[in-house]
Amino acid sequence: MSASAIIETRGLTKRYGKLGAVDGLDVKVDKGTIHGFVGPNGAGKSTTIKLLVGAIRRTSGEGFIKGYPIGSVDARRAIGYSPERPSFYKDWTAFDYLVHMAALSGIKTTEAESRSQELLEWLELADFAGSKVGGFSAGMKQRLSIAQAMTHKPELLVLDEPTANLDPDGRMSLLEKLKGLPREQGVTVFISSHILSELEYLIDSVTLINKGRTVAEDSVKDMKEEMALNRYVLNTSNNEAVLKALEGHPCIQQMERAADGVIHISSPDMAKLQVAVMEAVTKTGSLLKTFGEEQVRLEDIYRSTMDQGREE
Repeated sequence: MSASAIIETRGLTKRYGKLGAVDGLDVKVDKGTIHGFVGPNGAGKSTTIKLLVGAIRRTSGEGFIKGYPIGSVDARRAIGYSPERPSFYKDWTAFDYLVHMAALSGIKTTEAESRSQELLEWLELADFAGSKVGGFSAGMKQRLSIAQAMTHKPELLVLDEPTANLDPDGRMSLLEKLKGLPREQGVTVFISSHILSELEYLIDSVTLINKGRTVAEDSVKDMKEEMALNRYVLNTSNNEAVLKALEGHPCIQQMERAADGVIHISSPDMAKLQVAVMEAVTKTGSLLKTFGEEQVRLEDIYRSTMDQGREE
């Protein structure tokens, strides 16, 4: 296993009879990063997470947490896990629940109480410390679940759709807190979410999964740079005329108009493309509004990757 990795899987597979929920999955997550785990419904994300945290056993392949086999006591000890749909003892107060969960992790009572209060304050639940969890909203339960996952100060925090039940203010507040964890507490965060705009703000690297297999994995920065390479956007006062004027130009590999009318161009030679664009704009008497390198979003990477998978 790589010395820099906190999570590493090789050919990880989970089958239920003939159904392959996870099919030879390869994932590597470096320590001290925030890593996204993304894929369509039914791609195998939740099953993978259950394998990583030791909730179910693999069929074949191997996986490691801090170099320890997944499911082992040492691997479990390093993990804090917040599921997509957490469940609680409804008649317990938030404080008592956290103290109890900390005690189950082997933390002494005094330290457990101090840690529980600290987490309730951090996740903005201190005013509800003495309230019964059964009366909590879905968003409050989600935050309490994250607090529970952090009671024993794990090195790896595994989160499954952590902002799904939060309102916009709650989401932004939580994202800010999570973003600071690697730097402030040395915690690696592995997060699965369908909300790509939030992930893009948060994560350093990402694994894209489909049909139980890794289809792409890299830093978000490198993925964006690779996808944006030799791709440009052009917007003028008369895109239709400019598009026709540019058709067939030798420096242009591909060109199309998006639904919003903006022209997207692929070209290996930016200098020649600039000349061609200015000539087309002048020739058609158009006004140049914007021209530059294409700005790639995580959503663009996701769509492109999944589209390629469907074509293969």
